[in-house]
Amino acid sequence: MIKLIRKHPPVKLTSAFVAQKTNQYKASRKSVWNIDWLKESLMDLSNGKCAYCECLLTKESNYMEVEHFHDKNQYPDKVMDWNNLLPSCKHCNGHKLTHDVVAVPIVNPFIDNPSNHLYFQYFRYKAKDTKGENTISVLDLNDCERKLVDTRFEIGNALQEALEEQLTKLDSYQNQPTVSKKNKLIGAVTNIIRQCLPESEYSALCATVLHSCEEYKKLKAGMQSCRLWTQKIADYDVLSRSICLFK
Repeated sequence: MIKLIRKHPPVKLTSAFVAQKTNQYKASRKSVWNIDWLKESLMDLSNGKCAYCECLLTKESNYMEVEHFHDKNQYPDKVMDWNNLLPSCKHCNGHKLTHDVVAVPIVNPFIDNPSNHLYFQYFRYKAKDTKGENTISVLDLNDCERKLVDTRFEIGNALQEALEEQLTKLDSYQNQPTVSKKNKLIGAVTNIIRQCLPESEYSALCATVLHSCEEYKKLKAGMQSCRLWTQKIADYDVLSRSICLFK
């Protein structure tokens, strides 16, 4: 989970439209939010990912649902409130269900910084406080049935293997520097860190693994000493660190 920024509501989501749909929902209790342009606007807020678990909602196995942070049944006046809507996968939305976030607060990535409440340990979410504990429990972020932890392990392991491979290439470059080796190394490292940027799937996990990894620290130091640490890589390094979930 990463901190998200709430942009301006879509042009079509006017006060009159919101009032109309809200009254319609109160009268019928039927879905009034399954609107393509509304879903697209919400997806833009999270780079096409679930606001909670960060899985890509564009994958066939995932299904984007409009999530009401304040439960629509208990807070019907917020059913079409732009600030109450989040893009969510079926898993997270389904587990949250009618949970009352007022009575038992959980992390809202558009309001809270997840790093204040959550951290990763052995590819599992851990809590820093009560709100973090509530979030993990309510959203079932360590769900074994869905193999969330296994997926994180596979991603983290692949990232570490990629770093080890680049360390070998750095050693080769240092022993016999060529333009070809230089360009390939810079390109590969740039792509690795790009996986750890906010727009990437499971970015908080990838960023945390990256900046916790000794191989990355050695790679960074070695590339800096060889003047291979480009400005783009340096910018990516800073941005990725900002979304890490450290203890």
